[in-house]
Amino acid sequence: KTCEYGIKAVLYIAQQSLRQTRSKMSDIVQQIGSPEAFTGKVLGSLSRHGIVDSYTGPHG
Repeated sequence: KTCEYGIKAVLYIAQQSLRQTRSKMSDIVQQIGSPEAFTGKVLGSLSRHGIVDSYTGPHG
């Protein structure tokens, strides 16, 4: 499931970036149907490996 959610998240983020839109965690979770805590861990790993960029805060 980790790989599946990771791929789905990256694809969703890529689609949103084509629209010049940042993806919020809540939107990603809703769109790919994954648990929020687990998705956070997956995205954290993807960020550490340079696959996605991560920003914190109200505009992150």
